Amino acid sequence: TTMHTMEPSYTSAYYLYKLYAGRSDFDNAVKYMNEAIDAEASDVITDAMYQYELATFCFKNGKHALAEAAAKKAVELDETLAGKAYMLAGTIWGSQACSGNEIEKRAQYWVAVDYMTKAKNADATLAEEADNHISQYKSYYPQTAEAFMYDVTDGQSYTVSCGGMRATTTVRTQK
Repeated sequence: TTMHTMEPSYTSAYYLYKLYAGRSDFDNAVKYMNEAIDAEASDVITDAMYQYELATFCFKNGKHALAEAAAKKAVELDETLAGKAYMLAGTIWGSQACSGNEIEKRAQYWVAVDYMTKAKNADATLAEEADNHISQYKSYYPQTAEAFMYDVTDGQSYTVSCGGMRATTTVRTQK
């Protein structure tokens, strides 16, 4: 760390991220990864790869909102990462445990499917994997009658808030 303090660079910040990540020191790892991303010397493609790596790291550590935000930033910075990043975001939403009524507990699967669809549209090589996730997530959709009881109908816009994340999606029920 002395070397980094004397001559900070995005590569030394990234090295420190790897070091702290390896020690499961989440806060320091994220601090140094953000330093690497914010460094002026790093180019946009490197920043995008770092954002994706940060997203994966945050997801593995159960920090879902941070992970989703980093995945979305990766796509903004480098469109070629869209497939992988959207798939990660879909996986994050699909693994959320949301509280509330029967609709609120299942609405995150609509968002997960939205992301999986974006993933396969962005990268055809991910289509098979995305479709597997989609069919799994669809099995958690509420029944039409159940949705009706909560005054929600197919095709309606719906905002999901769960685990510090927010997304607007479309209501879908099991046919």
